[in-house]
Amino acid sequence: MNDKDYEARILDLEAQVKVLQEANVKLISRNMQLGQMVDAYYDVRRRIEMLKDLVIRHKELLKEADLRDDDELMAVIETRLEESLCYTNPDFGLKELADLIGTTQTRIVELFRRSTLHKSLDDYLDYLRLLRSMFFLQTESSWSIAACAQEAGFTVIRSFNRKFQDAIGMTPHEFRLLCENNKID
Repeated sequence: MNDKDYEARILDLEAQVKVLQEANVKLISRNMQLGQMVDAYYDVRRRIEMLKDLVIRHKELLKEADLRDDDELMAVIETRLEESLCYTNPDFGLKELADLIGTTQTRIVELFRRSTLHKSLDDYLDYLRLLRSMFFLQTESSWSIAACAQEAGFTVIRSFNRKFQDAIGMTPHEFRLLCENNKID
């Protein structure tokens, strides 16, 4: 190899070294970015675990509060039932409510025993269903009365008519007519 070839080879190798050094700098930079991303990921995971623990502790505190105070328990019941509308399921009852709010069936029975407004959970659920049926009777004029009752959670139309008459003082049909006559255009 002569001197010119040797110098050309050295220049070529120096150029390759420079390219490799630049690639190395890029890789180091990328590794640093990935390291920061991994750190951020683990930080987020740690925060999520902390929040999960807080939620669990909050739920436990709510359960304990529910067990002590009737008003708080009733507020929790009302809120959860309105959010979920599960009372429109005719099979919804004591067990399902206890599961929904995270308390015992005994506690719910005791609550309604002491209640001055509703004698039992069934009375309360009928009350909610009647309110829902009234809403449907007012807003869904194309629905039959039976459909309004069924959507509200009643399975027997005769029972619905009787409960509606007892609670409102008129039949569902009379109520619907009253609503239609008093509509504001």
